Amino acid sequence: MQQWGRGQSIAWGTYPNAKYSGTQYVVNVYANGTKIDGKRQLYAPHGSLSAARALKYSGKILKINGTVLRGDRIKLSFSLQCTIA
Repeated sequence: MQQWGRGQSIAWGTYPNAKYSGTQYVVNVYANGTKIDGKRQLYAPHGSLSAARALKYSGKILKINGTVLRGDRIKLSFSLQCTIA
């Protein structure tokens, strides 16, 4: 995750190495405990939080929870979080 300054947009992405890559990626994005985005896709997930939303949630926690599946088996579960500037 990266944010260049207070009130700026936030870019995020998760790119597991080959050992943990999968056939499906499921991610939920939360700001201050409120789900603001979700993805279920066949490639490594990435996204952004707009500057307006970043400003709205400034000082709150941005949390990304995800699971990497290979077939029907979980290969990796992960969580990222940061304080929104």
